[in-house]
Amino acid sequence: MRRSKLSGAFAWSGLVALALIGTAGCAAQSAGDESEIVETQSGLTFTGLTLVNGWTNAPFSTRNAASALSSGIVYLRGAIATTGTNAFPFTLPVGRRPSTSVYVPVNLCGATKGRLFIPTTGAVQVVAENGTFSNAQCFTSLEGVSFAVSTAGFTPLTLVNGWTNAPFSTRNAAVINIGDTIHFQGAIASGSSAMAFTLPIGFAPSTNAYLPLDLCDGTKGRIFIDIGGAASIVAENGTFTNAQCFTSLEGVSYGLNPASGSGYTCLSAINGWTGMPFSTRNPCVKNDNGIIRLLGSVATSTGATGPVIQLPVGMRPPTDTYVEADLFGGTQGRVLIQSTGFVSAQSEGPFSNAQGFTSLEGVLFSL
Repeated sequence: MRRSKLSGAFAWSGLVALALIGTAGCAAQSAGDESEIVETQSGLTFTGLTLVNGWTNAPFSTRNAASALSSGIVYLRGAIATTGTNAFPFTLPVGRRPSTSVYVPVNLCGATKGRLFIPTTGAVQVVAENGTFSNAQCFTSLEGVSFAVSTAGFTPLTLVNGWTNAPFSTRNAAVINIGDTIHFQGAIASGSSAMAFTLPIGFAPSTNAYLPLDLCDGTKGRIFIDIGGAASIVAENGTFTNAQCFTSLEGVSYGLNPASGSGYTCLSAINGWTGMPFSTRNPCVKNDNGIIRLLGSVATSTGATGPVIQLPVGMRPPTDTYVEADLFGGTQGRVLIQSTGFVSAQSEGPFSNAQGFTSLEGVLFSL
């Protein structure tokens, strides 16, 4: 079976990959405008972003680029593409620009790794891992991107093992609890071992959690946080020098606890997938003022290839949505979330990476 570049590297044959719903021949929608206001079902207001330098909106049946601000956190959504070579697709409006430069992971064509570099001017640059800009040109998803505007209310983290704060004009590592969701900010470097810090009491997840990170030159990393709050940095392919050079914590977030009363609805894995591998938590989902947050993880020992869960009615995106995700061994992947609510794992490398472990921690999108 021939694969679309967007679909990622699926290691099976005879299966119609869900990512092929969008086709490269789809006509792109017109560029958004900052005056365009779009309301979510829960009232969170997204403002359309004005695309420049030849970038266009909504490739592969996605939606237009837009931004929103809630409780000091900026959220992006939509997807963009270009036939040009200019890496600057838009400038964030005043009030939605970070207090220092931030680096946030994004997902590109074929489930490959990318990053957004966002300086204080708000002029956003798309960077592709290994300098493969054609992956960004083909498809750059903004879904799942978030960062704090300022350091107000954040609790500083105490770094250990030689890790230092704020490389490359970023900000110090810190955390905040907003409505029982933990948000990180800042960047670190120079650690002598993977263990970087321990979270303050009350900030640790209810079980082990694995989340994707951006490392040096836009390479892929993960942060592993255990139930005691000890946080370790892992680089894809064991290239720890990428973590030592630069590890961004921007965009990392997770729910504290999916217990009763938390607002989370826990779901059964489907199609031969099972929840809670490696002492993680069962897949759960929450509507947080129009931001849909997932947590938990899945795996399969049966060779499953279909969707891993189905989101409830009222917690499904209006279009196809692609969000960065962490896979087995810290490898690169993403999830595709469809308007039917089906959530499918996709891998840049062999699909066995997704089958071995797919983390849903930190996966978020807007309604």
